[in-house]
Amino acid sequence: MYRLALAALLFCGISPAFAAGSVAGTVVWVRVDSNGKGMVYFSAPVSGVPVECANASYPNALGFDSETPGGKSILAVALAAKATGSEITAYGKGVCAVYGSGVVEDLHRIIVH
Repeated sequence: MYRLALAALLFCGISPAFAAGSVAGTVVWVRVDSNGKGMVYFSAPVSGVPVECANASYPNALGFDSETPGGKSILAVALAAKATGSEITAYGKGVCAVYGSGVVEDLHRIIVH
């Protein structure tokens, strides 16, 4: 039973279905739409974006929802990083729920260095 559980964990850890993007660089621009959905566009492309979230128009962007507490925090951190020109590292969630499939991956975490 232990080996089966370990094999399942390892499989899930390497499965493309659980892939998520990441990026390191600076914030180039921050967009917020009238419905509260927003994007942070970075100075480098987001690598590892799930194929269903990939969009040639937004290769450097991750999305967020500023109507949620987490989205409000992401917006504040992104604006501070943009204003100061600080280096950041950001990670995606591996899903594209904010804007929908085929637009941009959702932002999970942003770290200002």
